[in-house]
Amino acid sequence: MRYKEYNVNRVLEKSIPLFWNKGFNGCSINEIVETTGVNRFSLYHEFSNKEGILYQSLKLYRERYTKDQLSILLSDGNLVSILKRFYLSFLEETRPILGCYIIHIGTELADSDKEVNQFVDNFLNDIKNMFVALLTKNNYKNKDAAVRARHLLGLYCTSMSFCLIHTPAEREKYIHNGIKVITS
Repeated sequence: MRYKEYNVNRVLEKSIPLFWNKGFNGCSINEIVETTGVNRFSLYHEFSNKEGILYQSLKLYRERYTKDQLSILLSDGNLVSILKRFYLSFLEETRPILGCYIIHIGTELADSDKEVNQFVDNFLNDIKNMFVALLTKNNYKNKDAAVRARHLLGLYCTSMSFCLIHTPAEREKYIHNGIKVITS
């Protein structure tokens, strides 16, 4: 029996920035082979196809790179500060990629790929529910909290692309202003 000479999660870790930078459709299986150092046969054996690599990379990203960010929404303290910290945590220069990989991939593929669409919907629904809980904890009525949570979710989706066009100072300013408008 032949043992794997590669780590599946390392393949996915290397695929995330590749899909981020080139887009899923702009990236070939040959580029994945070159980037990961894993031969085509092994990739197909493990993941079935390029989509399999993408789906597994989304799951890995959610598990590894959003857990700490989402836990911010469970914090106690000033509502605006908590929300601002949450948004900006995805835009820290020290992260492997700036922004949210799930939103980035969803922007490209959610209309054409049912599995990506479902994954993005589930992720966004989880965030929305956490926004509602946070707003309710901060004395917003249920209906008002639900409406504001949808607006906060829109700001989240928009702000995840801020890294492409704004400086860190501009990102912080726009996010802060958006949160203030939505929560006031």
